[in-house]
Amino acid sequence: MGFSTSGATAIIVVGVLVAAGIAYPVFQTAHENRSTAIDDRDDRRLEMRNTAIQIDSQGYNQSGNEEFIMHVNNTGSTTLSVAETDLLIDGDYQSRSTYETSVDGVADRELWQPGETLNVTVSTDPNRVKLVTEHGIAETVVR
Repeated sequence: MGFSTSGATAIIVVGVLVAAGIAYPVFQTAHENRSTAIDDRDDRRLEMRNTAIQIDSQGYNQSGNEEFIMHVNNTGSTTLSVAETDLLIDGDYQSRSTYETSVDGVADRELWQPGETLNVTVSTDPNRVKLVTEHGIAETVVR
């Protein structure tokens, strides 16, 4: 084996080591991003499994004020955000300014703890009302 063969082999070995040194951080970052995404997905699934709501009562004009009132109990073990809970009336998304909420009678609550009741008050007489939590768990009232 002459010098040219040994030199060529050394250059190839150095090239492979440089390529591996460049590729390793890329693969490591991709693996970390994938692992983080899988962990986030598993956390979301666990929160979905632990989320449950139940409509305790609902009705229109029960107190003579021509409002639809719905009482929804957080029966799961996940604390829910009132601001991230959505309301659909007759299939239309309602902005937060079109209805009032309170948790166990307190209007300015941001969190809805397990075992607490969310009260939703709407000034219309709907045929269908759907409440959707931040995790996608929903309950529907068809009147």
